[in-house]
Amino acid sequence: MNVKKLLSHIVILLFFSVSYAQQPIRVYFTNPDSNGTITPIQKALIHSINNASLSIYAALYELSDPLIIDALCNAKQRGIDVRLVLESDRLSSTVKTKLEAFAIPIRLDNRKGFMHNKFFIFDNKAVWTGSYNTTEREAKLNNNNAVYIDNEELASIYLAEFNEMFQDGIFGNRGENNPLPFLFNKYYVKIDDINMNVYFSPDDDIERIIVKRLEKAKKSIYFMAFSFTSEAIGEAIINKHSQGITVKGIFEKRDIKNVNSQYIKLKVEGLDVYYDANPNTMHHKVIIIDDELVITGSYNFSKNAKKHNDENCIMIQSSRIAQLYAEEFNKLYTPAYNAAGKKRK
Repeated sequence: MNVKKLLSHIVILLFFSVSYAQQPIRVYFTNPDSNGTITPIQKALIHSINNASLSIYAALYELSDPLIIDALCNAKQRGIDVRLVLESDRLSSTVKTKLEAFAIPIRLDNRKGFMHNKFFIFDNKAVWTGSYNTTEREAKLNNNNAVYIDNEELASIYLAEFNEMFQDGIFGNRGENNPLPFLFNKYYVKIDDINMNVYFSPDDDIERIIVKRLEKAKKSIYFMAFSFTSEAIGEAIINKHSQGITVKGIFEKRDIKNVNSQYIKLKVEGLDVYYDANPNTMHHKVIIIDDELVITGSYNFSKNAKKHNDENCIMIQSSRIAQLYAEEFNKLYTPAYNAAGKKRK
């Protein structure tokens, strides 16, 4: 390649890099096959932490990654208002001691159900959420996704949920201090031509909402599920398959051993579902409908997610975002399908 062509390629790459960086919605996936001491998803999150100028509020099921912890502590040192809501069962004494040493205020969920969220709010104007727990294993070995959304209106919705937990100490049901949440709580945000809905479990009955979305599918449903034990979602998917809708799915291998897993039921009904080929963990909680709607967040398709855990679920209607998630799906589906083929032989 001559110098002129090389420079042209560099300009194009820089253009797309800058253009993508300026997008109000940015999507990240882990790559368990990659090498290195720090992964792109860690870099992206640390970049957001380092660039916060006012506040960082986070509700995290797990926090053990030294790189993320150091970034949060450094942010606190430079005067950023850092506040954390954490799951008590997943917080080590070592991490707790370090956070306290930097005077980072913590609110713990000590209930039987989990505070299973994985979201950050930066400067009250941007949100980071997805399946990715802030641990080294999650970043380096497991399949995960995260989405960064720069929008104050969306941030205000997550902030209300955060404050309910951090300030009011209410876990498990946002409706406890609001008898008619559907009249007062905001769920919908529009960014340019992208429609988004945000829901929190257990008070918003996310399972019912997902079923309603699945029932509207016209051509395809693809899913990646760490835990899939919901009969209602399983039945909705089977019904769409029987209507001729293309359905493909990937299960986490460990989940299919669960007595309530929908894997066998879907397999018996003839659906193209397989367990993942990652020897570690496929941790996504994703559904892609009609190549234009993405459902993601912390919400597993399970009874605990529906009834007991604090969870968040975001639905993004965007063909561009759906394409990114479809690429991740295909990346995982192909080896899962091939591995199943080898076993059949």
